[in-house]
Amino acid sequence: MIAPDSQDKNLLIERVTAFLSYFELVFDNDWWFTKSTICDDPEFRELFIAKNGTFLNPFPGEFFYGGKSDNWANRTQLLDKYRELRAFLISEGLYEAENPNMF
Repeated sequence: MIAPDSQDKNLLIERVTAFLSYFELVFDNDWWFTKSTICDDPEFRELFIAKNGTFLNPFPGEFFYGGKSDNWANRTQLLDKYRELRAFLISEGLYEAENPNMF
């Protein structure tokens, strides 16, 4: 468990804040782009998410750091912050990964 006044608490707050910032950018501020990218033209969507991919794991078997012609920087950063937060929570024993081989 994280001590109330520890450096780990500050790291947790930093990671949660960064994740929430990008989450809001992708699913609120950029919603028009997010929605059109994941819902419209399948060929365009597959530049960002493979047929067998998900939003969090867009190209299974590959470490995602941007799409083939990715101009969706906020989503790339969201996934990066998600992975950082997830790894930190696992390392601190605050989250038990259901599938540790997902990434």
